[in-house]
Amino acid sequence: MSAIDSKKLILNHYEKSIQYIESLKRVSDDCWLTPIEENKWSVCEIVGHLVPWDNFVLENRLPYLLNLKQELERPNVKELNQIAALESRNITKDEGIKKFRLTRIKLVNEITKVPASQFNREMNIGTSILTITEYFKGLIEHDLHHFQQIDEFLNKCNKY
Repeated sequence: MSAIDSKKLILNHYEKSIQYIESLKRVSDDCWLTPIEENKWSVCEIVGHLVPWDNFVLENRLPYLLNLKQELERPNVKELNQIAALESRNITKDEGIKKFRLTRIKLVNEITKVPASQFNREMNIGTSILTITEYFKGLIEHDLHHFQQIDEFLNKCNKY
């Protein structure tokens, strides 16, 4: 796949993800707040969990890709997820969806600025070496995993 096609695929996913999360406005508050399984997050927490990851990419990955920063920082995954879950439980559904939308739009705008030629560039993250495209494809898979969890839960919840 060409670098231009990779960039288009990535941007297309992120734009569609905004529409997907916006569609969750129809979900009842009960389904929004109920854990999808025992010892799992609720839809609200899953959506809330995506926001800090987008912010992490905005603050710690894209500057590197645009050569504004030389080193890649590693996130504290557990801490980031715990904070996101807590914060998402303390805001309304509309606020959570709006927060996601605004952050994701900002991410789309910043990805748009990355030259297509960069998408085949390799980067080192810890012990991994991967292209920018591979990195974003991993993030897309992460989104899709959570979207599938949400869809399966909402189908059972029958209050969509």
